[in-house]
Amino acid sequence: MNRKKIILSSISSVFIFFLLMSSPLTGENNIFSDRYSARAIAIGNVFTPLADDSSAVFYNPAGVGQFYEKSSFNSMYADVHNLGLIKSFVLSGAVKFKEDIGMGGGWVYERVNLEPEIWGQHRLFYSLSYELIDSIYVGASPKLLIITTDFPGYENVLGYGINFGFLVTSESWDVALLKDNDIGINAGVLVEDVFTRIEWQKEYDEKVPYHITLGFNLDYDEKINAGIHFKTLKENITTFGLGCELYLLSMIGYDFGPKLKIEDIVLRAGMETENIVSSGTFISGGFGIISEKFSFDYAILYQADYFAATHYFSLNFTK
Repeated sequence: MNRKKIILSSISSVFIFFLLMSSPLTGENNIFSDRYSARAIAIGNVFTPLADDSSAVFYNPAGVGQFYEKSSFNSMYADVHNLGLIKSFVLSGAVKFKEDIGMGGGWVYERVNLEPEIWGQHRLFYSLSYELIDSIYVGASPKLLIITTDFPGYENVLGYGINFGFLVTSESWDVALLKDNDIGINAGVLVEDVFTRIEWQKEYDEKVPYHITLGFNLDYDEKINAGIHFKTLKENITTFGLGCELYLLSMIGYDFGPKLKIEDIVLRAGMETENIVSSGTFISGGFGIISEKFSFDYAILYQADYFAATHYFSLNFTK
């Protein structure tokens, strides 16, 4: 390992140590949270500027069009707080429809069992993206919300809305300094809950306030990813997140060989503060195992003094 790699490894290790040892604030968790893949959760949910697998359907629909592969499929399971109170299932898929068009879809189900009260929510997404010029994408995700409860008069609630996304990937940054040093930069914007409404059994009509997420991601030689995002609500910054990925095998130049077919092992850490429905700081971490056709991701999300840690598991397939 040369001197540059040693320096970068040391900086990254300190960064991850800082994240894991940060003292979280106490607060109340959001029941229906915007967390859709173990990889994204492990890096502080900073996925708007990456959006490079099918969970882009949720995080940034513009990213659905950037796949080099023909298709991508992602699934996630979570037993929130490890107590069985909340269970979450996520499925998403995306395909490169034409050279400059991508399509995708997603389904999210979250169930809260606080007997005798039971809540459930289905979210259905359809995404379409278009490559304006090389490596600059726009996209939109119309969505349908179906909420089921056991509350008299509110057993079945419907909602609908749309998200918009914008993505600029590293290939479009014409900066010689970045290219000469094997550095890539992505920038992404998600405008969430535009024109979103929820109809509560015709009793009243709720308009959901929109959120804007702005994120940046830096990639060094496909060995280190680091990202940051900000989410605003009513002109106030309500969420701040940052995260990092270390591609271990690429960093040390190790190859498992053709028998195991493991391309890389990734370590991840992140932090996210949130003050929208709830208030608190979440510390996350995890790992990923990447092979030629699929990847397995694990994440753990922790908030001090609030139940137990949450475990997330994802499988991602490419074809």
